[in-house]
Amino acid sequence: MFYFILIAGIFLTEWKIKNYIEKNKEMHKKEEILGGNIVIERYHNKGAMLNFLENDVKVVKTISCTLLGVALLMFLLLLPKKGDKLLKFAMALILGGALSNVADRFTRGYVVDYFSFKFLKKIVFNISDICIFIGSGLVVIRSLFKK
Repeated sequence: MFYFILIAGIFLTEWKIKNYIEKNKEMHKKEEILGGNIVIERYHNKGAMLNFLENDVKVVKTISCTLLGVALLMFLLLLPKKGDKLLKFAMALILGGALSNVADRFTRGYVVDYFSFKFLKKIVFNISDICIFIGSGLVVIRSLFKK
């Protein structure tokens, strides 16, 4: 149950944040917070990561849905097994983030990204991206140390 709450929590939190950003922030207008270490900026990403394939939205939607389906199937097969809480947690992070971004692609036609780091100014993220990144990192770590 915890993992489904985590997935829903990521999805719903992101939906609220993205709606707020869409309604209250101008496109590409930067607002520095936390001493300039984080920059809030509304950005529409029609492509995959780093706007890859931005001119082929249909392909991006197809790839996104396929990867989401594979991740969901893996998660559902993993869930009834005892143990492996780290992998279940990682997959929940990935699914929560992926569901949010895929929902954006189908409801808005783009993914709403809204913050960057001072040291990566040209790359704009959202919390879903961070969840996918952390979840993927945990999957790698788990696979390296799993006996």
